[in-house]
Formats: sequence, C-alpha cells, structure tokens
Amino acid sequence: MASTDGARSVEQWRRYLVEYSADVLGVSADDELREVSDLQRAAGWLGFDGADEGRLAAVEQHLGTRLPPSYRSFLAASDGWLHIGPFMWAMRPSRDVGWLRDADAGLWEILREHGTDEEIALVDRALLVSGDGDAQYWLLDPGDVSTGGEWAAYVWASWYPGFGDRHESFAVLVDAERRSFEMLSGREGRAVHPDGADELMAAGRASALRGDLHAAADAFARATVKGSGAGAYLSVILNAFLDLNHTHHKIRNDILGHPHVIEAVGLEQVRAEAVPLFLYGLARSGSSVAPYLRLLTGILTDGEIERIGAFVPPQLPEPPDFQTALNQARTLARDGATDRAWAVLESALPQWRSDSPFRIAPVVLLTDPTLRELVTPERARTIVTVPRSNEAS
Repeated sequence: MASTDGARSVEQWRRYLVEYSADVLGVSADDELREVSDLQRAAGWLGFDGADEGRLAAVEQHLGTRLPPSYRSFLAASDGWLHIGPFMWAMRPSRDVGWLRDADAGLWEILREHGTDEEIALVDRALLVSGDGDAQYWLLDPGDVSTGGEWAAYVWASWYPGFGDRHESFAVLVDAERRSFEMLSGREGRAVHPDGADELMAAGRASALRGDLHAAADAFARATVKGSGAGAYLSVILNAFLDLNHTHHKIRNDILGHPHVIEAVGLEQVRAEAVPLFLYGLARSGSSVAPYLRLLTGILTDGEIERIGAFVPPQLPEPPDFQTALNQARTLARDGATDRAWAVLESALPQWRSDSPFRIAPVVLLTDPTLRELVTPERARTIVTVPRSNEAS
C-alpha cells in the first residue's frame, strides 16, 4: 500500500500494476485495447521492461533534478504504460519525459495564453509525463514538494476549465484514475469487482424505505460500481425527488444509453417511470426532445416515438389503499383544492409499499400530470424521507 503522499517501492508498483493490468484486461473490449500487443495480453502486463538505474540517472541529468520517488520507482517497474486511466492511454517512456515547455511547446503556449498567473507559473515549471490521451495531459509540479520528496500531480484536459484536482503525488493520481476506471466500468455493466452488489442493493432499498437518504444513496452508488444496473437506476430515481430539474440529464446519461440498466429493472418500469420523468424534465428546461429520440429506440415503439408528445406511460400497480388516495387527490386537485389533495397524499405515504425490489417510492407522484403539480421541492423530499412500508403488497 502507498503512504499518504504516495511513496511506493519498485516491487510494490509491480504488484500493483499486475493487479491493475488484470482488471483492465478482464473488463475491456478488444477495440479499447488496440495498442496492447499480443505479448502484453499473454503476459497480463500493460507495461514494458523497467528503466535501469543508468537510464534513470541519465534522465535526471538531462532534467537537472532527481525525479520524485513514486514516479521514479514507477519507471523502474515499467518504462511507460498503456491505459493507466479511462482517458489516458499511454504514459511516456523515460526517453520522452521532459519539461512541458520543451516536450510539447504548443501545449505550453496554449496553457500560458489562457491560464491564470498561478497556472502560468505551474506550466512553466511542470514536467510532462503522459503520452497519448483523450485531450488530457498529466503534469508533475517540482515547485510543490512534500516532505518525502513527492511532487504534486495534476491533470489538464480540454473538456474542463483549468487544472483538475491536486494530487499529492504521481502514485496518488494513479490511484484516483484506477478508482475512476472501476467506477466507469461498473456504470457500463462491466464491473471489476462485482461481488457484494446484491447485498448492497438490499441494504440500499431498506435504507430508502426507512427514509435514510444518505445511506440509500451510498449503497446504490457502491452497487453501481459493482455493475448493478438496478443500483444505477435507483440512484437516478432517488435523485429525482431531490433535484427534479436535473434528473433528465441523469436519465439520459445513466439509464437510456445503458442496456444493462434497462434489463435489470425491466422495460415496463423504465417506460412507466424513467421515460416520463425524462420527457417532463426536458419540457421544464425548455429543451427539445428531438435530439434524444434515438435514445428511446427499443424502449418506445416507433409509433410512440413519432407521437412522442402524446406518450402515455403505463401505470405500475399500487397498493389498493394508496391507489384510493391517488384517485381522491386527483379529484381534489382538479377541483382546485390543492392543499387538501396534498394532505391526502401525505397521510397515505407511510402505507405505500411494493413487492418489487426495484421500487423505493411512489414515482407516480412525479410522473402523473395532475399530481406532480402538487409536489414542491420540499414535498418531494418529504415523499422519500417519510418511512414507508416494506411489506409486500
């Protein structure tokens, strides 16, 4: 294990990178690893031979400084690397490592042109250690050194402003990228460590029904990393009650484009809950649904897509007593008695229940055109914080 600032020996790096290689090779599609040779695949090693002491000393002489410990030992374990993170495809071999101003003068000029005074000072002294990536670069800062000699590490990417989070060292940055890889792989349904997902889902649902939002959200998020499509779905549904204005973004990103999520909870539930929430969110934001119709292919019929404005979602079964409250509230709301309508719903919330493991709250209160007009942000939070029955209907 690395220390707080990332100190890691050559042997520790080798063990770490063997495990990381196995994770990447185990869940990545072949077309994602085009640069990986057959020899590397057979060896289970996404790196190369390590740089010997003479090579490292030559690099340091050229740079005029000793390399920070965790990065130096990394090069000694593997002189270069492939797929160190989801958006970083190669680390430079030692022969190509250099000060940013020399190694990539074009990037250096761009960063100086658009940076703050502090950022300009950083790029003027930064060491560029990354190779090909998705418009991102890894930099080490010799002007920010820990007591153990580690240099702070940064990621600069064209798709977010400024520099990313500061990391204590190169090794700490690699650790962060590995966690990101595990998270993104899990969201795609290709979990690195799938064991325990079912237990997390059960715990998350129990917490949600108790109204413990923090515990539920944490459990669903951890289950998602373990590849649970249901975890990803319920994370979005829970968020809908807390931030309806942005739920359509999460539905687009975390549900509609992920077949394993739809398969996990079933097409009928997605049509009944996620689709109307998505359409309602787009309407609230003033956005057109036209650019997103292809995401609905296979979820809605061709006829429903052609007449998307008239889509009527299916109704999921509700407990008889709760269904009675829904009907009464609709009648009161249509008659203008909105406060009385909400009072009826609020009093019925503790009796809501479902025998589906993928339902944690009465989403109908957000999808029904009449009832959702009663639900303010405060009331939406009430819906998911009032303890609800966990008995099967």
